[in-house]
Amino acid sequence: MSKKVYYIKYLLITLILCLLCVWSKAQQSQEDDLVNLRLPPIDSLFESAKKSSMIEFYNYRMEGQELALKTERRSWLQYFKISGTYQYGVIGMNTFTDLGSTYPIVYENSGGEQLWYNVGATISIPLDKLFDKKNRINTQKLKIKETLKERDMWYDDQKTKIINLYYKIQSNLNTLKIVVEQSVIADAQYEVAKKDYIGSAITAQALTTAKSLQVQSYIQLEELKASIKISLLQLEILSNKKLLNEK
Repeated sequence: MSKKVYYIKYLLITLILCLLCVWSKAQQSQEDDLVNLRLPPIDSLFESAKKSSMIEFYNYRMEGQELALKTERRSWLQYFKISGTYQYGVIGMNTFTDLGSTYPIVYENSGGEQLWYNVGATISIPLDKLFDKKNRINTQKLKIKETLKERDMWYDDQKTKIINLYYKIQSNLNTLKIVVEQSVIADAQYEVAKKDYIGSAITAQALTTAKSLQVQSYIQLEELKASIKISLLQLEILSNKKLLNEK
């Protein structure tokens, strides 16, 4: 093998090892972030959930229904109608008088201002609307109460979901510490097994068993981390509060 080929292989191996080192540190950092993660008090998540877009939707709906109630209460004004007209003008008249050839023609011009106005009011009361007014007001009040109750039911459902996810995450975080320790032990045992195998202290089957334990430990750790992250993201959506700092 030429020195040039050897040098290229050496660089490639070094690059791969560096990348693996960086990846390993990133994985370790993520594990440390999860292991050291502390959830905020659950009451703060309940309060933050009140600021969600769904709560705003119900509040806007109630606001519109309250305005409709005010309009219904003032609907009696439609029974009254006021009308009026106003006119202003100037009237002019030109005349002349001819008394004969011996007399000059006499011209006369007259004019005046005139103002006309008219004011009136009418009352028209539909009896069906008049007697049904109280029912319409009560119906609008019930719509407001219905929206309020619907908002409270939605909020209670959110709190139930938050509680379930919150304590599920707490349990998984406690389990994560143990699973990380098991993964570290499995890695160490496999490294020892490799050295023992090279030194002919153990068989290939024993080495395979150590590797299998390492793989199982790794899979268990990754599945648990994925489950925690999914639950955290779901809890963020439900509570409207940032919990996981992705890097």
